[in-house]
Amino acid sequence: MYALRIVATGSYCHEVTGDPPPLKSLALAATGIPVRRVGRFVQLALIGAGRCVNGMALPSDTATYFTSCRGDLDTTLNVLAQMCVRALPPAPFDFINTVGNAACFHVAKCFGLSGRSQFVTSRFAPLEAALRLAALDMTHANVKAALVGSADMCTAPLAAHRARIGVGPDAAVGEGSHWFLLGAVDDSRPPLGVVRCVRSFPDDDALLRHLRGLRVDRDGAVLARGQNLPPDRWDRFRETTGIGEELAYGRDLPRYDSQTGYGLHLFLTASVARTMVHLDGDPSGRFTLLVIEKPTAGAHAPTLTLPDPRTGR
Repeated sequence: MYALRIVATGSYCHEVTGDPPPLKSLALAATGIPVRRVGRFVQLALIGAGRCVNGMALPSDTATYFTSCRGDLDTTLNVLAQMCVRALPPAPFDFINTVGNAACFHVAKCFGLSGRSQFVTSRFAPLEAALRLAALDMTHANVKAALVGSADMCTAPLAAHRARIGVGPDAAVGEGSHWFLLGAVDDSRPPLGVVRCVRSFPDDDALLRHLRGLRVDRDGAVLARGQNLPPDRWDRFRETTGIGEELAYGRDLPRYDSQTGYGLHLFLTASVARTMVHLDGDPSGRFTLLVIEKPTAGAHAPTLTLPDPRTGR
């Protein structure tokens, strides 16, 4: 199986307290390239991806995998207003930008990439879904390097946005963009981390069986809780893993979808732990598991165990 090596990471996260702040200058600073006629969603993608690439020359066949829970909300709301309120066909520019892969195009263009390009949307665990797709392609489709990221935006008015994402009227809200470069871009540099496991489980019993067989150094590991994990499952899962330390990355974050990217970025860049076991769930009763390990000097990178693509297990 392919060792899914995380070579670099870049991140953006910002609380929004009024009108969402302009992002054009941040996108230019992150990429070094002025990009015209793009909306906020594309700018968010460019900021995170640019901070991840950070001036590196990527192989031209690097693939792009981009994900979001709700996609380009600004454009979607504009198109819905044109069609449902004003009974007009959507403006061509707005209609084109309703396709999430438009952001993939701009990311690939900025960094001179011609590899495969995929936009993945998932209401729950979107980053894990994108990582699984990248892992499958790197294992079975000869993809050598991949740029994987998530972005979620905030829209005004904030009262409507809070209602849309299901938080209280006083909740802090924001937006984020978190990106990871996978693959052997520079073989002389050790990876920041290696994905040992990324998969989903149909129920808590299936996840518990897997956790009982999980082989990690408990003293050097942290357990992280995704934003959609049911609270009543947390203690049971934590007891089963035997991991005492928690990476509580979501405690001080403004609310936005796919906060998992921030947790992974924080673990790779600021945590002293060697392994992160990340758990999340969704209202249907499914669960996701993401295990990232920082390799020690001279250690052989662990290989990624993929579920059967026919069953997802």
